[in-house]
Amino acid sequence: MRKLLSMILALAMVLALVPAAMADDAYTLDIYWVGNGDNEAVRAGVEEAVNAYIEPLIGAKVSYHIIGWGDWNDKAINALQSGEKMDLIFTADWEGYGVEVSGGLLMPLDDLLEKYGQGIKETLPQTFLDGVKVNGVLYGIPTNKELCVPEGLIINKTAANAIGWDVQPDDPTIKTTADLEPWLEKYKAAYPEKYPYLMDGQAGRWADEPWCPDWAGMGSNSIAMKMAKQENGEFDETIYSIFATPEQEEHIRLMYKWGKAGYISPDAALTSFDYNGTFGRGDFLAFSQPLKGNGIKANEMYAANHTTDFECVEITLQPKYVVTTHAGGSMFGIPVTCKNPEAAMKYLNLMHSDATLVNLMLFGAEGVNYTKVNDQQVELTDQNWYGVHGGAWTVGNTKLQYVLTSEDPQKNALLQSYADDAIATASLGFRFVKDNVADQIAAVDSVVSEMANPLMCGQVDPDDPALGIEALKTALTDAGMDEIIAEVQTQYDAWKAAQ
Repeated sequence: MRKLLSMILALAMVLALVPAAMADDAYTLDIYWVGNGDNEAVRAGVEEAVNAYIEPLIGAKVSYHIIGWGDWNDKAINALQSGEKMDLIFTADWEGYGVEVSGGLLMPLDDLLEKYGQGIKETLPQTFLDGVKVNGVLYGIPTNKELCVPEGLIINKTAANAIGWDVQPDDPTIKTTADLEPWLEKYKAAYPEKYPYLMDGQAGRWADEPWCPDWAGMGSNSIAMKMAKQENGEFDETIYSIFATPEQEEHIRLMYKWGKAGYISPDAALTSFDYNGTFGRGDFLAFSQPLKGNGIKANEMYAANHTTDFECVEITLQPKYVVTTHAGGSMFGIPVTCKNPEAAMKYLNLMHSDATLVNLMLFGAEGVNYTKVNDQQVELTDQNWYGVHGGAWTVGNTKLQYVLTSEDPQKNALLQSYADDAIATASLGFRFVKDNVADQIAAVDSVVSEMANPLMCGQVDPDDPALGIEALKTALTDAGMDEIIAEVQTQYDAWKAAQ
């Protein structure tokens, strides 16, 4: 009997050690997540809370690598390309999803989704999954969020009122970007040391541009169709090299005029430009941004970045259309360097089906990073976590997210219903496969980064013989723009014929 008791005691001691051993051996998911800049201390606390929750569920834990927007290419994409161990990475059509797929950097996910993604399949509309496939294959899991994102302006209403502008949401006096000019002039006169027109580094885009955003899925928005219907009710399905169009030239000349007048920061074209900090300080009048309706984008930007108190309103300057790129406006992919793709997909599945994980990722730990006010709303204890990561639109399933007390309790329902009356573009569902012209695309993207961004930010004379518009057109042609457009046309014609 004594021997039996000793054996039972020894077995009990072994079993007691099993959870600890399992925890020590749990696979670590290295997750690369775009954001506003890392905060190691607060991140460690959130990781601890996340890991305590998910280890019993999927036998894995997380290590978040939060990379600032300006450092994303250097620190995240270079790590992806160099083969570093990476289990999940943020990606998007506008960020380079197509290039990452054609470069063989992301795993196909269809089989993993079938085996481990039941929560994704039950909650994510098929429109999203179909919209991000490349040649019928899935390489990214989209955030379940809005499908209609027109360009527009976030207006610092506090600053506007101070210069005599009683600005209203969707102010009827502002129909184009150019309509801002009288107010930019008044702001600059009142605050000579500040720059009233704020840009976010997506320098090839503006609030009333005619182009479908990120239409060809290249690193630069340099090829596109026009988005809205023409006066005759038909779509223009011409494929444009947008920097060779009169519309783009007119806007570049406006930006140069504003740059010379001191309306645009001379640092706006730099990847290091801190537009989030400028916004958060309220040191601007108008901020060109993709919007989501109902003032949601302005509220999100304010909550994540503000360091002083001011009020914002939004002015939408594009009509409401649904385009291919918005299905893939925010995704996570599994890199080919992932050592445990099953665990990575299980984690993605929780991001879409488990409210506890979703809100841990978004707000941090309850009682530490935020306080729950009611079933829908929370109050931040501090901004250290919410202001670090990429934002609500990067976190899994918006339907499962709490919202801030400063936000409409129906925010997430409004996000998804905003597209109900949006019009599908003629090219909705078309996705350009870049393999045949990968070298030309790399060359064109390099030209745009070097030459187009300074022009679009008003820092270069459009008539400069070496750096101006004509020089840019020549450089794009030399880089292979004509070959790219020919390849896009071939693929588009085949896609259209198959519809």
